[in-house]
Amino acid sequence: MSSKEITLNKFLLSVKQCYSDMDAARTPWPANAFQMESYFCDIIATTIFDKFKENPKKCEKALSALSVFTLYSALHHGEIVGLKVGKVFDNYPKNQEDILNFTFFIFKIIKSKIQKDIFCLNGTHRILTIEEIKKTQEQIETKDQKIKKEIASLIVSLESLIWALYFDFSVCAGSEKHGPYLADKKNVILVRNYFDLSPKEIWSTDNKYPSVKMYLKYPENVGIKINSNNQIKSSKPLGDELISFSIYVGKKKITSLSEIRSLSQYFSHLTEKQAKKVNVLSPLEIIKKGAEIYYYRYKKFFEYYGEDWHPPQQVYDRINGLKLRWWKYYQNNENRKKSPSNYVKLLDPRNDFIG
Repeated sequence: MSSKEITLNKFLLSVKQCYSDMDAARTPWPANAFQMESYFCDIIATTIFDKFKENPKKCEKALSALSVFTLYSALHHGEIVGLKVGKVFDNYPKNQEDILNFTFFIFKIIKSKIQKDIFCLNGTHRILTIEEIKKTQEQIETKDQKIKKEIASLIVSLESLIWALYFDFSVCAGSEKHGPYLADKKNVILVRNYFDLSPKEIWSTDNKYPSVKMYLKYPENVGIKINSNNQIKSSKPLGDELISFSIYVGKKKITSLSEIRSLSQYFSHLTEKQAKKVNVLSPLEIIKKGAEIYYYRYKKFFEYYGEDWHPPQQVYDRINGLKLRWWKYYQNNENRKKSPSNYVKLLDPRNDFIG
């Protein structure tokens, strides 16, 4: 078996792992990914593919500006399926080899940005080097354990705000969790990075705290694992096991119980306001906003080319033309809730299967 086949098998195994971990009973909000992506996934996929064909080195530099989680999301949500859709319906790309080559191109970029465990198969999503982790440990302080519950509340409020801003399928646009990193023989560090909590280009937001980064130390035996969908699993409740932490709001270090409680309440209030904005949108408006959020994920990519990141008019023309066709089709549970093996087949770049 060639090294490429081994890498592809690892990717497909990670797909199976992610969708096996996913809660089938969970209802995505405000819609599931298929209800939005079906309108434009081929358009953005072929746009990026064209740039790859034109100048692979330039495209590599542009894609390298994106987070690893965004690149994983590109594979799970859009790039492979989008190129398949383009091939089946528009005869572009011309052949399966093009899709396969482009997939390996993204694999290569991911491999250059992580520490060993490609596709998180060992339960790690590590992007920091050993030297960076050593510096991180110096920042982490042991605090009054009464703060643990408040940190758990802060995490909930931050995650909720991210979902409200970016919908379920594009949380990579504003956040990334990475680790666990070995701190010593008994403990690990988990990093929660909420780097864009105020995306003024897609929402009218007045958030005065646009970023929060959390360094959290836990005993290694809590069994923290992260998959390539950036979902965290653990064998013990993390809220009860926290040893020490450091929290930064922008560049300011936050340490006291009152500060953390105030932040948690502030972000909860923002989430409530943001959720109200989303809940009054019509289905067609949600699809269009979903397209805008999806393209926003690639903002740094398009900026590298000196181009506007917003969806092209072609996207809006298609949405206006198709109206609620795919929205209603994928609203049906039977049409969206598939088995893990179905997703493995769907995301395998060697076939034409599109579900």
